[in-house]
Amino acid sequence: MTFDLPQTWAEQPVGMRDVYPEQAKYRRDIESKLLAFFEQHGYHMVSSGAFEYVDTLLRGRQVQEADDWLRWFDPNGRMVALRPDMTPSIARMAAPLVASGTKEIRWCYAEKVFRRSNDPASLSWVSGKAAESTQVGVEWIGPAANRADVDLLALCQRSVEHLGLADWQMVVSHAKLTASLLEVLGLSQEARETLMQYLIRGDYVGFRQVHADYGITEDVLGALAQVNPLDHGSLSAFLTYSREDNPTTQRVWKLWDELTEFASVLAVQGLTEHLSFDFTLTRDLSYYTGIIFEVFVPGVGAPVALGGRYDDLLAQFGSPAPAVGFTFEVERLLTALTDGRWLAESMGKGDVR
Repeated sequence: MTFDLPQTWAEQPVGMRDVYPEQAKYRRDIESKLLAFFEQHGYHMVSSGAFEYVDTLLRGRQVQEADDWLRWFDPNGRMVALRPDMTPSIARMAAPLVASGTKEIRWCYAEKVFRRSNDPASLSWVSGKAAESTQVGVEWIGPAANRADVDLLALCQRSVEHLGLADWQMVVSHAKLTASLLEVLGLSQEARETLMQYLIRGDYVGFRQVHADYGITEDVLGALAQVNPLDHGSLSAFLTYSREDNPTTQRVWKLWDELTEFASVLAVQGLTEHLSFDFTLTRDLSYYTGIIFEVFVPGVGAPVALGGRYDDLLAQFGSPAPAVGFTFEVERLLTALTDGRWLAESMGKGDVR
C-alpha cells in the first residue's frame, strides 16, 4: 500500500527562489562583467560574511530600520542579522585601514543581501521586496564631494551602457535638501518627519493629505517638482526668502549653490541626457548625507541601481572619512536585460532562453 504524502520537502521559505542552470550562468556572467568593468576603473574586489552583529549594522542608522532584518541571538547572547545591504560591512572593513593612514579605498563586491517584508504576498525581485537578492557594487572611501560624486555617477552611467541597457533614466536627489526645505516652511519637527516618511514610501496622496491636515496651503510637491539645480533660479519657486533671512535659509542656499555647481559639471561632461533631478526622492537609509541617486528601466518597478554619499558612516566605526558608492540589484537588472524572461524562466521552467 502506498500513500500520497504532501510534498512539503519541495517547498521554499517565502522570498527564496531557485535559479536553474541557464539562468544561473547568465546571472554569473553579468556579475563577472560588472566586476571586470569596475576593476578596470581601479576598484578591487572584496568579500565579507553574510552575518553581521546588529549593533554594527545600526551604526549611523535608526533603530527601527532593524525591523526589516532577519535577526537572532548567537550563543553569546549578541544579536546577529543577515546583512540587508553591503555598505555597513564595507565601512567596518575599511575603518582599520583608514585609522592606519590609508587615504583612499576603492572596493567592489558581488554579494547576497537579505531583507524581510511584512507582506509576503508581494515579495518579488521586480517590485524590490525580495527577501534574498544579489548586489554588485562599488564603494569609494576618501574623496569629498562634489567632483568625486560626478565621477561616480559617470561610472554608474557607463556601467549601465556597458551592460547594453536601453531606455534607462537616472534620478538624482540630495539626502538633506528636501527636509531642509520643509524646515524653511516653518513646519514642526513632527510634521517634517511625518511628511518625509510619506515621501520615503512614495505615497504622494498621503503626503498631500497630511500636509493639508497640518494647515499647509502651499503645493509642496508641485514646488519640489520645479526645483532643478540645472537652473539656479528654480529654487525661487520654493523659496521667496532672501539668503540672509535666517540660519535655516542660509543653510539651504549654501547647499543649493553646491548642488548647482555639481549639476553644471554633470552638464559639461555630458552626463545629463538620461538624468533628472527629483527632490521627492528620499531614502530610508539614514546614513546618507549628500547626493543620492537611482537608475530605473521600463518594466521593473524598483531601481536596478542605487547609491549615494555617506560621509558620516566611517566615523561611527572610529575612522572619519568621506565616502560614496552605488550598487546594482542584479535580479532586477537581469529582468530588465531579458524583458522579463529571466524572472519567469528562473521559476523552474527549464533552460530555454
